[in-house]
Amino acid sequence: MEQGAQQMLPDVRRFIDAVEAATAARRAAVDTAAEKYPNRYGRSQDAQRQALAYTDEIERAHTTCSDVREAAWEALKTSGDPLVRWIAENCAEYPAEARQVLTALPATLDELDELAERGGYCGVRNAFRQHALAAGVVPGVTPPSPARLAVFDLIDREGCCPMKQAARRRIGEALDALIEEARTGEASVTEARPIEATA
Repeated sequence: MEQGAQQMLPDVRRFIDAVEAATAARRAAVDTAAEKYPNRYGRSQDAQRQALAYTDEIERAHTTCSDVREAAWEALKTSGDPLVRWIAENCAEYPAEARQVLTALPATLDELDELAERGGYCGVRNAFRQHALAAGVVPGVTPPSPARLAVFDLIDREGCCPMKQAARRRIGEALDALIEEARTGEASVTEARPIEATA
């Protein structure tokens, strides 16, 4: 579900406006060509001439629209928002899903996960999600360390199937708690040592 113009990120708003304008122009060109060459059906010489002219105008309309859409996508690669830029650089093969995510921004990771679940995104999405997290482009999320990534990779390989995002999040929270416990315990031991030495 796309956000309103006031909520959508400016770079994304410009992208959406360009794509929608190009699509509208293409449709108008197709309608105009259909009216311009009404006798394009048939075997007469005039019908064949009109059919060729109609096809030519339709192809030019589609090419122009495609060029505008491609330029608008390329412009996203210069966005000041790291996640927008990352999506533009890595997700061109999934334009529909990418557009849904782009128009949902700004959003938290949980909101993006919910969007993916509602949209029934394919399994490839999980790989993109992990790459984005590792790249540090997801707002409010600290990139996982190599050791943490290794733990998740090991669990995926040892288990029957890759973990779902909810399970990955719960395990991540458990790892955070374990790390905090280790830090607290280490600090306590370090603080205790000088006291023992002077006793």
